[in-house]
Amino acid sequence: MSSIRRILVADGDPDCRGRILDALASPAYELLAAADAHGALALARQEKPDLLVCELAFPDMSGLALCRLLREDAAQPGLGILAVTALATEMDRVLAFECGVDDFLAKPFFARELASRAGAVLRRALPGRPASGGAAGLPQPAVALHPNSVIVAGRRLDLTPREYQILAVLMREHGRVVTRGQLIGLVWGADSEQDERVVDAHVKAIRRKLGEAGASLGATPTRRATEP
Repeated sequence: MSSIRRILVADGDPDCRGRILDALASPAYELLAAADAHGALALARQEKPDLLVCELAFPDMSGLALCRLLREDAAQPGLGILAVTALATEMDRVLAFECGVDDFLAKPFFARELASRAGAVLRRALPGRPASGGAAGLPQPAVALHPNSVIVAGRRLDLTPREYQILAVLMREHGRVVTRGQLIGLVWGADSEQDERVVDAHVKAIRRKLGEAGASLGATPTRRATEP
């Protein structure tokens, strides 16, 4: 099996699309490009990329709808999705994660960060990424993160949008150390001045709702990346 990973870049802005393609240029990647959502959908179904890097705003279809369609497509079980978008409000992030996006990067972006995030999504997603509805990095059937809900042992959890987003990050980073500052940046935004104690409160609430399944959470927020 070839080690070359196929990446589809979908962005309606030709300049931004070009910058993304330049940032991802590598002998390890085969790059494909689409200028609109319908084109990206058709190309994804034809070429079966390993990663979709996409804007969330298109004139022909919502980028969220595109992500949801591909995430629910049984023919795309190994697809990773990285949103690189000018839509960067808190609700945009929540909706993106609910539609199956693996990671989120706001525009304008740094080329090295984009390449790093794309590589991280590929490493987490391949090989053997579960199809939509499966647990992300956790043993089945402990915790199943669906686009619109969280299921534990057949029971749907009543999580707030913020709790859902935090849980999605912790599950995505299974086995890795996540600092409170990193979690705040991913969930509240890079410019947020949110108190770290709020993170602790949310995580405690999530663990309480998960019950015994909470022990299977991989990444745990710490104050410093070097803290055990």
